[in-house]
Amino acid sequence: MPLGDRFRIAIRKARAGDAPRCAEIFLHGRRSAFSWHPADRFGLDDYYDCVQDDAVLVAEAQGGVVGFVSIDAEAGFIHNLFIDAAWHNRGIGSALLREAVERLRGSALLACAARNAAARAFYEHKGWTPVHRPSDPPEPLVLYRMAPLG
Repeated sequence: MPLGDRFRIAIRKARAGDAPRCAEIFLHGRRSAFSWHPADRFGLDDYYDCVQDDAVLVAEAQGGVVGFVSIDAEAGFIHNLFIDAAWHNRGIGSALLREAVERLRGSALLACAARNAAARAFYEHKGWTPVHRPSDPPEPLVLYRMAPLG
């Protein structure tokens, strides 16, 4: 799909039938984002474990699911945000992130692997503030906060 293609993004609650597509996006996204790990560390079933207690929203474009975000509303936490690589840089991650923050009433937390420079740059560009950087875990995370405006 050329970058100039026009498309409409629809964000909605995930349905049971969306899970296999989301699992596929999750698997490929994690293998890419965590390239320092062997690819076989990740599997399709990981998706189901990682979103088990979360609300999942999907982004649809041109008739198919192209990304998802999972949130824990009680904790005010965004657990996962993954976009199909073919749909990167088209505003889909931004749209899902905005919707997640709205559903969390404008104040949210998320964690990102410290080594995932692309994701960290994305979140910081969107106004997220790093609030915690553990120093010793084998895979340190950066905790980000989005405070409500006003």
